[in-house]
Amino acid sequence: MSLYRQLFLGLSLLFLLLLAGIAFSQFTTTRSYLVEQQTLEIDNAIHAVGLAISPYLEQDDTVAIESVINAMFDGSLYQKVTLQLLKGNTIIERSYPAQPSDVPHWFRQWVNIPAVTRQNTLTSGWLQYGKITVTSYPTLAYRKLWQSSWQLLSTFIIGFAIGVLALKLLLDQFVKKPLRQFQQKAHAIADQHFGQPLPAPPTKEFIPLTHAFNQMAAKIEQHFNQQAQEADLLRKRAYQDPESGLNNRKRLLLHLEDWLEQDTAGTIVIVRLEAISRLRSQKHFPQAAKLAEKVGHHLKSTASAQAKLGRLSHSEFIIIRPEQADATDEEQTTQALQSLLDQLSHIQARYSPESLQPVCGGVITKQARSSLAVSALLAQCDNVLSKAQHSPTRIAAIRHQKGPLPKSESQGNQTPQHALQQMHQPEHLLWGKQQWLELCQTAIDNDRITLSFQTVRDSQHHPLHQEVFAVLKHHEHCYSAHLFIPALNALRQTSPLDRHIIQKAVHYLSLHQTFLAINIAPTSIADTEFIQWLDSFLAEHPVVSQQLIFELPEIAFLEESAQTRLLCLVLDRHQFTYGIDHFGHHFDSVGYLRQYHPKYVKIDADFTRQPTDGIQHDALRALIQTAYHLNIKTIATRVEHQPQYQALKTLGIVGFQGHYITVHKEANHGRSSS
Repeated sequence: MSLYRQLFLGLSLLFLLLLAGIAFSQFTTTRSYLVEQQTLEIDNAIHAVGLAISPYLEQDDTVAIESVINAMFDGSLYQKVTLQLLKGNTIIERSYPAQPSDVPHWFRQWVNIPAVTRQNTLTSGWLQYGKITVTSYPTLAYRKLWQSSWQLLSTFIIGFAIGVLALKLLLDQFVKKPLRQFQQKAHAIADQHFGQPLPAPPTKEFIPLTHAFNQMAAKIEQHFNQQAQEADLLRKRAYQDPESGLNNRKRLLLHLEDWLEQDTAGTIVIVRLEAISRLRSQKHFPQAAKLAEKVGHHLKSTASAQAKLGRLSHSEFIIIRPEQADATDEEQTTQALQSLLDQLSHIQARYSPESLQPVCGGVITKQARSSLAVSALLAQCDNVLSKAQHSPTRIAAIRHQKGPLPKSESQGNQTPQHALQQMHQPEHLLWGKQQWLELCQTAIDNDRITLSFQTVRDSQHHPLHQEVFAVLKHHEHCYSAHLFIPALNALRQTSPLDRHIIQKAVHYLSLHQTFLAINIAPTSIADTEFIQWLDSFLAEHPVVSQQLIFELPEIAFLEESAQTRLLCLVLDRHQFTYGIDHFGHHFDSVGYLRQYHPKYVKIDADFTRQPTDGIQHDALRALIQTAYHLNIKTIATRVEHQPQYQALKTLGIVGFQGHYITVHKEANHGRSSS
């Protein structure tokens, strides 16, 4: 039993006993008073009749005496009247029937009010003429006591109700409210939501407890902030260049490797500022660091959200643009590079005016299916910079041609079904962004977007959910999402595709008992109309609220915080859950996680690829601990082999996704319900 209930019941019982004692005392007092009042009335009646019949006693007029007795006692509440005349030993006796009473029989049995009998000697001077005896009925006393008891009971009930209500209000204000605040604060602290300190309660005994609670919350918040700062520091130490604030060489090579593994086109922009190397060779390290910082800040402010930036060496910086490239894009890239070199030249002149070496840059265009290794690409970077140094425009470009089709696609003995299932990449990969947009719009209108799934499993290999991937069908070929999503992101036209995928996923869930996770693009989150549509759509499909999960990219929480908060409020209102994708990818603090309640976070693949590496291991463990202290599950992506899986499992990862865990499969479930 809770303390509040114990106090309430105990004080209520005490109050009940107090009122019962008062009521019992009042009841017995009333009864005694009525008995005394009855006796007093009989005495008065005897004296009155004695005075009335005294003249007739002297005359021995029995007729007059009987008339007086009949007049005074007839019809009253007297049971029996007896007059004994000493002269002649005459007895006059009158008996009266009991009057009907509305007092319950059980009350008269429970409460005893005896009949009162009083006797008096009738005299005249010194002579005695007789004795009169009167016995009363207790009917009137019972009636008055019954009425008084009803009034007392009503007062008792009303008083008890008012007292209990007042007691509850007092306990709510001085006991329950502070205890509820302590409880809510404890739950908030457990969820790492600290908020404002508790105000001092009106109950004096709770004030020291409040101070202790506030001190504890402050200490835990400080500890959590220190852990978050440690996680940020470890991530930056592992992957961030300390001077420029960009990705360091190690992470940049990981991004290049990922990009080259994908069958997508794109460009690399590389710039060289020899002034940084010259300053370092002259031991002007602060000036070199300041120049690198300004260059990094300028690159971050001018690059697109999809671009990946990094520092390859002291004087070389790279921009990876994983976007579809056509002739117009290449021309625009060259013009943008020329403008960038002019701006960087101004920065270099400001911090190293003695430098005579101009800023130079190069563009390397990668076509789809380009069979290029990281080492070869780095050699191309050196080559293009060497050409740029000797070019009057300080710019050089290399266009890498696409390689041959893989063997699996060039063989002619495949079945049509197998050819449809594989992710086929024909010559359409050379399309530009606008062409991909038109193709996607046509596919949505004709319901040629299908769903592919990859299962996420726990450490016991039980399925947690399936992540949904969009597959575009065109002319009997299938195009995976990574081919056309960059184009839609660049054009900020992802909302129609996300709507279509959500509708198809809901239709799929109506036919299958499973859990699906859908990725929402950052440009869709920034679209207010998309959030309004999603609000209405989720309200119409509450039945799938426990099966459908939305995965939101971390960049949305950092760069579109207002829109992301609005989207999370919509999901919470309709009781849908969400996760965070690419957790830890950005160098901004992960402290934003305390403001939300995701079901899980998917740790960025940069941290899970080599979990046994020293600094990377520490950074990964710090990220896992940050989520663990917030009671948020962690999922590792890109799990490709057994040693990686075992290392991640040892660190406390609860979910795993990748080719080692499961393989992609396509589900063609027909048309959507929309």
